[in-house]
Amino acid sequence: MSSRITELISKSTTIPAGRYSPPMPDTRDRILNAAEARLLSEGPGGLVLEAIAAEAAISKGGLLYHFASKEALVAGLCERMLQGFDERLETLTEADDRGPGAFTRAYLATTVTAEGKPADNSARLMAGILATLGRDSTHMVQLREAFARWHARLAADGIDETTATLVRLAADGLWLSALLGLNELDPTAGREALAALHELTCTEDA
Repeated sequence: MSSRITELISKSTTIPAGRYSPPMPDTRDRILNAAEARLLSEGPGGLVLEAIAAEAAISKGGLLYHFASKEALVAGLCERMLQGFDERLETLTEADDRGPGAFTRAYLATTVTAEGKPADNSARLMAGILATLGRDSTHMVQLREAFARWHARLAADGIDETTATLVRLAADGLWLSALLGLNELDPTAGREALAALHELTCTEDA
């Protein structure tokens, strides 16, 4: 009897070969994914709620249940972007075993690649967010608070505060240049610049 029950349980919990598919993102994430994709591909003009709802495979009413307006939707994108940036910062900081300067190095690596390019789509995404929200919105305050929080971590990173600030400003400048399409470095120059910035965080006198 017990062996029969065990057999039935085993059959009911076994996933047939070729029929497994990973779980779909929850509805809120599907909406944000669709909005992000349209913002990156079409700019602020792509943030049409009906089109985003269709891409997320929900009704417009379902979208409005999670985000009551376009501004609320863009604010959600902003919040998710900041959360992702914070998570990458923490992961890289915790993995760094080179002592003082760990957070500064994490900020550098999270902001730009080894070639001095934006580490992900954040520059283009931020451009779209700023164009949609405007510089005086509540969520711009959230961005300013995030930068203030990161700077406080840099100042307490165990290296000279001025050095940490210079590294942050250089990383932000490379990121901003990409955002605005201004005088982007070629890969070789980008690697050399990043190596020099990284070296600043590792010197004994930093």
